[in-house]
Amino acid sequence: MAVISITDKINFFESIFGHGKLSGNGINFDVRCPICAPSDVTKKKLSIRTDDDRCHCWVCGWKSRTLAPLLRKYSTQTQFNAYRVMIGESGNSSELVTGAAEDTKKLVLPSDFQLLVFAPENDPDVKAIWRYLYSRGLDEKDAWYFKFGISSEHRWKRRLIIPSFDHEGKLNYFTARAIDKDKKPKYDNPDVDKNPIIFNEINIDWSKRLVLCEGPLDLVKCPENSTSLLGSDLDERHEIFNKILLNSTPVALALDGDMWNKKTPKISKKLQEYDISNVVVDVRPWGDPGSMSKAEFEIALSEAKPLSWQDNILNRINFVMSSSTRLF
Repeated sequence: MAVISITDKINFFESIFGHGKLSGNGINFDVRCPICAPSDVTKKKLSIRTDDDRCHCWVCGWKSRTLAPLLRKYSTQTQFNAYRVMIGESGNSSELVTGAAEDTKKLVLPSDFQLLVFAPENDPDVKAIWRYLYSRGLDEKDAWYFKFGISSEHRWKRRLIIPSFDHEGKLNYFTARAIDKDKKPKYDNPDVDKNPIIFNEINIDWSKRLVLCEGPLDLVKCPENSTSLLGSDLDERHEIFNKILLNSTPVALALDGDMWNKKTPKISKKLQEYDISNVVVDVRPWGDPGSMSKAEFEIALSEAKPLSWQDNILNRINFVMSSSTRLF
């Protein structure tokens, strides 16, 4: 990660957005927002944090975790490349020379977490989890690749634990899926902000097409260069969105079938706004990638295509009609 001074960073901001003003706290740097572009150039309502590059306009409400979206639209290629160098290969914000470190709560797996492949085969719960995996078309190879685990702690008992690791191999998230139909909640996760998380970034090659699905049990049916959004939203507030922009990573959207007329066209359009090539995978016949076999998903992926403007209009019409029908 690059190490730069606040002065260097402010100089970089001003080379793109013009003269700005450093706030009294010495962290926020305010410039004219290029999105809402107020006619009064003295209005500095886009606030950029000098420590991590998060930004927010107090007029139009636009916000992002990094400057990547703004730079793709409002800077030169040279400036954009300079920013990529500034934040380093990790794609995270530069570390400033301030001498202060922010305390963060360290995420840890259950104290007795054990890889499933090493768990005692005669344990009834272990047998039940293996049966659950086999019923979903998964096997020991998948258990090794995704580092499936188990725990005997009450909260995590009889749950399949799927950990996630960042680009440095550090734990950044995990989810635990109940194997029993009557166990609630179906998924149990740590109480952390998901927006900064890139699920299993350790497995991602940003120079190749990236498949995006919703949940970790959808991810296990996708090819190697894939990740889970941990939901169905994707925009400038998400770390993965900014990383895609920084690397111009082509995308294949494989959201659940019920998102076909909702989130899928919305995300596809958002990516197109930043010139990110993307195609959509139609999983509607199965409901979601997790209900498909790996072979079925490969075929659907091979048939994926970009959404046209006609598709976007039809999706909006279908969504409005289906919504109206549900009212009566």
